[in-house]
Amino acid sequence: MQKEMIVSANGHETMVAILEDDQVAEVFVERERQRGVVGNVYKGRVSKVLPGMQSSFIDVGLERDGFLYVAEVIDTLEEFDKLAGDDDDEGGGKGRDRDRPSAAKKIEELLKEGQEIIVQVVKEPLGTKGARLTSHVTMPGRFMVFMPTVDHIGVSRKIESREERGRLRGIVREFRESHGFTGGVIIRTAASGRPKEDIVGDLEAFHKIWTEMRQRNDSSRAPAVLYREQSIVSRLLRDLLTEDYQAIRIDNEAEYRRVLELVERIMPTLAPR
Repeated sequence: MQKEMIVSANGHETMVAILEDDQVAEVFVERERQRGVVGNVYKGRVSKVLPGMQSSFIDVGLERDGFLYVAEVIDTLEEFDKLAGDDDDEGGGKGRDRDRPSAAKKIEELLKEGQEIIVQVVKEPLGTKGARLTSHVTMPGRFMVFMPTVDHIGVSRKIESREERGRLRGIVREFRESHGFTGGVIIRTAASGRPKEDIVGDLEAFHKIWTEMRQRNDSSRAPAVLYREQSIVSRLLRDLLTEDYQAIRIDNEAEYRRVLELVERIMPTLAPR
């Protein structure tokens, strides 16, 4: 099957059509002023702790404070295990059974009013409700999931070969040591059998994000944006781009430059298309 991606962007609105054998298969539209906040990472400040609801309100600079449940504060390592267990379901998977002493902790033991905390939006604000937040920050890449608030390397259990698991871990470990990179990484099933340069491409992108997030975190007072989710074009390319695509056609020079840079990193052989 031959595919094309057609992108029309004017700064206010981006439209993307996916063609399959010259037939329109899917259409996506993103308007800049309606662009959501899901996936964004913020340096927030605890504005209120609610022991009765085991939750808290976090000021992240949006119109209304975000909402953070106690379960979204604790057990970051368990969340890491879940993702490593089943990376096809970003929030799912069974994970290993763990002793969970921190699970018994109460919100008032974990957070205090005025405290700064790094959070990610998992659900858009709606009506009178603020955004739903988590402290389990995750960023999906093509071959990995990046978790900037932990310091571990995980491998999807669907990669069963011990040799392949060791090879992939070795690539990540080498990169982390040479770049002083402490962000957590989960290697996805899609990484299996991929050449080293593909894995390093993802790591370089994460390292850039991680460096910028740390700089913003150090230089900003809460509330502040540390990371903004990618545009719809970047997300589609990250998730959909394959050798089946014969062309990517773009009518906006700034978007073209962003796309070319991304494709050169994730699938350099397709850059000429």
